[in-house]
Formats: sequence, structure tokens, C-alpha cells
Amino acid sequence: MNTSSGGLSAVGLAVVLVLSVSSCGGEDAGAEPDGTSDEPSAGETAPEGGSSGSEEPSGEGGAAEDPESSPTPVPASSDGPAENWPEPEIPEEIYEETEEGALAALRYWFDSATYLQLTGDPEPFEAMSGPDCVICTRTTEQFDEVYNVENAWHVTENDAVSDPLTSTITTEGDIDILFTLSESATQVYDSSGDQVLDHPGDDLEAEASLSFGDGSWLIEEVAFFPSEDG
Repeated sequence: MNTSSGGLSAVGLAVVLVLSVSSCGGEDAGAEPDGTSDEPSAGETAPEGGSSGSEEPSGEGGAAEDPESSPTPVPASSDGPAENWPEPEIPEEIYEETEEGALAALRYWFDSATYLQLTGDPEPFEAMSGPDCVICTRTTEQFDEVYNVENAWHVTENDAVSDPLTSTITTEGDIDILFTLSESATQVYDSSGDQVLDHPGDDLEAEASLSFGDGSWLIEEVAFFPSEDG
């Protein structure tokens, strides 16, 4: 399986980010994945999604926090970027050296990528990305440019990983996954609040390489294939 990043510029995801940065005055860069929705799902708004402060602290004398004291998540829109947005919930399966664990890690990686896309916060995404992952590094650099230099923002919804085809896990703990990414529509707004891009989304064929080490799966690389009519 070829997981070279050389084909990334041919896919729709690359167009979304390249156009968004160039429209805002930034430099051209590589591709970018999407992930979570611009409105909290039922899972994201529950305490296990990490967004609620209503759980009772551990230890003697702890009192439950007033739910009203937790900031209300505000979805990204034409009015501005997402605020107080909950981090995607980490699936327990990513700590299992199984095909199901690798698939869970891949889906969570896209969730954390769109969390980055909606908020500019790279921490969950970087935690799931291998140190030599080219697309991972490009993505964090690009959204640092979008949010911290251009003061622009993105509005998007859930992407979906479907039709996965996994290789056998090697003795070194490596696995490759072929899959289809159903990319959602994305709008990009510049610092003045003007829409500079309206990307309709697409279905993309892709391949990911993951490795299992230190007790969890990490994304080593993701590549997208040019469409047959492109």
C-alpha cells in the first residue's frame, strides 16, 4: 500500500484548506482532514465527552459542580468560530491492539481534526498523530495560520469513514486501512466575517497507516487518491 503524501494536493480536502489560506492572504500548503460536527452530538454533550463540569470531584468533601457554571458550547457559524467546544471523546478501543481498535483510532483522528478545524486547538489531534506524519504536521501548521495569523475560521459538520478494508496487523504492530471518507460541506470566513470559500464536500478514497505502541494506536500517515474523473 502506498501512503506517500505526494497525492494529497489532488483531493478535495487539500482544495478546502489551500483556498481558505490563500483567500485570507496565507501561503499555500498541503492537505487537511475533517472530522466532527459544528453542533454537539448527543455523545459530545454528555459528561463522558469531556465538555461537562457536572461530575463530582473525587476525594473527601467534594461537591458536584453547578452545571450552569460550565460554559455553553457555541457552534461555528457565519458569526464567528466555535466557542467552548467540547473535545471529542476518546474511544477505549484505541488502547487495544486489534483491527477494531485501529478503526476507532482512525475515526477519532478525523474527529480531532475537525475539532482542530473548528477551534484551532491542536492538542487532541497531535496526541493521535505520529511524529513523522506529514499530513498531521501540515494540518496543524495550516490551522495555526488560519486561526492565529489570519484570524479566519471554518464551519463544517461530521465526516464519515466507511467501507474500511484493513490489512493484517504485523508483528511490529502496524496496520494499513483503505477506506472512503465522506467529506462534509465546509464554509470559510475571513477576519472581516466575509465568506471566502463554500466547499460542497465529496467522497474521497483514502489510505491510512497506523502503528500500535506505548499502549495505543497512532496515525502514521494518511493519503487521498485522485478521483477517476480528475
